[in-house]
Amino acid sequence: MKLQERWAMLPDPRGAQGKDYKLSAILNLVVTGYLCGRQNLRAVFRFGRGLKRDQRRALGFVRGDMPCHATLTETLRQIDGEALAKVLGVAVTATTGDGTLRHLAIDGKTLRASKDGNGTAVHCLSAFCRELQAVAGQAASRGKGMEIPDALKLLETLEMKDAVITGDAIFTQKAITDKIVDKGGHYLFPVKDNQKTLREDIETAFREPVFPL
Repeated sequence: MKLQERWAMLPDPRGAQGKDYKLSAILNLVVTGYLCGRQNLRAVFRFGRGLKRDQRRALGFVRGDMPCHATLTETLRQIDGEALAKVLGVAVTATTGDGTLRHLAIDGKTLRASKDGNGTAVHCLSAFCRELQAVAGQAASRGKGMEIPDALKLLETLEMKDAVITGDAIFTQKAITDKIVDKGGHYLFPVKDNQKTLREDIETAFREPVFPL
């Protein structure tokens, strides 16, 4: 499925007066601008103004005119971030051909320069596909203490049949491994002292017996 068809799956949050341009055209412009090396929306706006009429129409601007910087900013501000991440994740998955992702690594990060006035930063959980060298899915995380339920939420959105899921020791949880197996995947997680009993059980199972069984 083409990216253009994926945009149609994304809910349009704009009111009737804010739809001077197709949502898909604006997203096409933003994606193209960033792929061409522009690093912010003001640069994307200037990039769009420099396009020829046929190039603008190819992006979906049928009248040939282009949105201003404020339109780009306000449109992206209104879009549901999780819905957009899901659409883009599905698009990435589709590029594998057979839909099989052999290795997905899940990890959580705090976004740089994301602290608000209260000092609270934005956390994000991502699933990185090694074969595609791209993020196959991501979800907002509520930070420390909430990584496990947030990881379950992320795993629910992923296609993981026959894939191997890896991650840090914090994800070595029965609820997470059950979810992976239920969806047809496999897992490889380390066991550390945060689960001391489990680690000791594993060490006992692999230790040579002191006498023949």
